[in-house]
Amino acid sequence: MNRRTVLFLSAICVALLPVNAFAQQSDVEGVKAASQAYYAALAVTDNGAAMEKVWAHTPYITYIGPRSKSIIVGWEPLKKMWEEINNITAERKVAVSGPHIHVNGNLAWEMAQETGSAKFKDGNEVKIDSLVTNVYEKLDGRWLIVSHHVQPKPQ
Repeated sequence: MNRRTVLFLSAICVALLPVNAFAQQSDVEGVKAASQAYYAALAVTDNGAAMEKVWAHTPYITYIGPRSKSIIVGWEPLKKMWEEINNITAERKVAVSGPHIHVNGNLAWEMAQETGSAKFKDGNEVKIDSLVTNVYEKLDGRWLIVSHHVQPKPQ
């Protein structure tokens, strides 16, 4: 290759790097926003409508919560679970700290710590100190949660 061709190809490579870096950073910010939306919806004790906005409505979504005895699979069973949980819950305050987010194409995952508390209508209150893995999928240009797995931190 001659010098002119090498310079031309180098310029193209340099020009493409910021676009790719911007796209990846934009996706990380989108996942962060999806995470914030999930935890905001978690604080709402409605008929499940808040969670409807942040979860993908696909048959392959999965959920393992702190009280789960099995894996919930699919949107309809998950929606029913949120309705049941919200019927017994008076208040939930959960915060995420130290998130580690990785984006790979239309999938992303977040690993973090959850802390906070949940108050139930019967007067019981539980403290939350857990490790969480959330998986997100970009569907129709929006990052939506497709899997949530939380477990108590070992003591």
